[in-house]
Amino acid sequence: MFTVILLPNFRLQAALRFREELHALPVALIDGHEPKSGVLEINAAAEIEGVKTGQTSTQALARCPSLALIPRSPAQEQAAQSALLEIAGTLSPEVEATADGYCTVNLRASREKNWQALGTRAVSGLASLRMSAQAGIAANPDLAFIAARHARPVLVVQTPHAFLANLALHELNPAPDLLAVLGDWGIHNLAQLTSLPRGELMDRLGTDAAQLWERAAGRTERPLRLVRMVEEFAESFEFEREVETVEPVLFIVRRFLDQLAARLGNAYRVAGRMMLTLTLSNGGTHERVFTVPSPTADVDVLFRILHTHLDSLRLDHGATGALLRIEPTVAERQQFQLFESPLRDPNRFGETLGRLAALVGQENVGVAEVLDTHRPDSFRLHPPRFHELTAAADSPDSFATGLPLRRWRPPVSAEVRMVRHRPTFIASEKVRGFIRDALGPYRTNGGWWEREQWTTEEWDIETECGGLYRLTRTDDAWRIEGSYDEPPASPTSRSIVPMKRA
Repeated sequence: MFTVILLPNFRLQAALRFREELHALPVALIDGHEPKSGVLEINAAAEIEGVKTGQTSTQALARCPSLALIPRSPAQEQAAQSALLEIAGTLSPEVEATADGYCTVNLRASREKNWQALGTRAVSGLASLRMSAQAGIAANPDLAFIAARHARPVLVVQTPHAFLANLALHELNPAPDLLAVLGDWGIHNLAQLTSLPRGELMDRLGTDAAQLWERAAGRTERPLRLVRMVEEFAESFEFEREVETVEPVLFIVRRFLDQLAARLGNAYRVAGRMMLTLTLSNGGTHERVFTVPSPTADVDVLFRILHTHLDSLRLDHGATGALLRIEPTVAERQQFQLFESPLRDPNRFGETLGRLAALVGQENVGVAEVLDTHRPDSFRLHPPRFHELTAAADSPDSFATGLPLRRWRPPVSAEVRMVRHRPTFIASEKVRGFIRDALGPYRTNGGWWEREQWTTEEWDIETECGGLYRLTRTDDAWRIEGSYDEPPASPTSRSIVPMKRA
């Protein structure tokens, strides 16, 4: 058995998916914004008002002044076609993308043998995506297509001859000259055609007439041109006019997520990354990629991630369109080790980072990564890899030896007196006095092959009051980098703890 899933007025349905306010009004789809653009498709309300396909926009408005004209959207048609194929893929892996707006499915691999229930499931799945569908089920693809055109909304053809008998001849779309000849013979329906001998019909009218007879008898068989399912989850929308506030964008983004979450559920996937693109009135675009900390298909969680960014977004030009793509992934299932401490709510943590980035700038939020260089304090920030944010137990070998250095941010400028190339006195806003002992200098340099070469000289000093500090000199400028924490001295002991570099 085969099923054909058909979306009537496919291009119009795709354009109206996010325009519910127009569903009850007369609507016509046009190919562009020009006044003379031809009407491509109309809804039932426009047909009642006398609007017909092929008319110009001016002619259609003359017949129905309240007619809403909307341009076709190839991007929305592509998203609707992808959703159609995804629903078809839930019935069987053998799917043919026959044409825009309908597909053919071979049901031989389907475990479900209740054809009516199977067709109803496909129609209901598309209804949840705001698309009206019809499904026809029959013994061959061509017969299933004819059944889909007459389905309300599901039609299962058990006896092909009885179903085809009363159908008009033009249902099979014969060539105009062949249709004219058969009309002259008094042949107007398929029952009259199949009553003629096939061999004699082919002798008189050729092989096209023989193929038409086979289709009228419901005997045609053809292999399906199977398509490999591509997991592409995207929704787009073009605003009627330039949008200058965030509320319309948030409204349409929420609609996007409702649709995409349903499609992800049909494919048993969750969102790993989201790519949001806003088309601007000056022809430019604003693009942003969002990594979902803990992949999910929860609409509320995904919307909070986008809302955090859009709420603080400031653009020089208004938005004229929006596109949201989701990169699917398999839901995470992992068991942590005994001494691991995972994030309780990675998505909430990611939302908090997004709010911080909006306040201080995206370049100032992230995880510090030490660069592969000997330059002190050389690091960069990268976005957090949430699957790595677990705190494992440290091994004893991972602890540094020596006194820990408590760094001061920023370092404190100082004036240092040198005697015989050794520091003897220091004066700064935090530390002042004679230097009792000093270890150094420890010199490092690098980047001599680049413009930004660097040279640093470090000293570990002990002042006369017992304080231990890290002193650095760069380009003849002295700074105190921080102080060493030392264990508390015994009340009965006045000995000095010997210094050791960390």
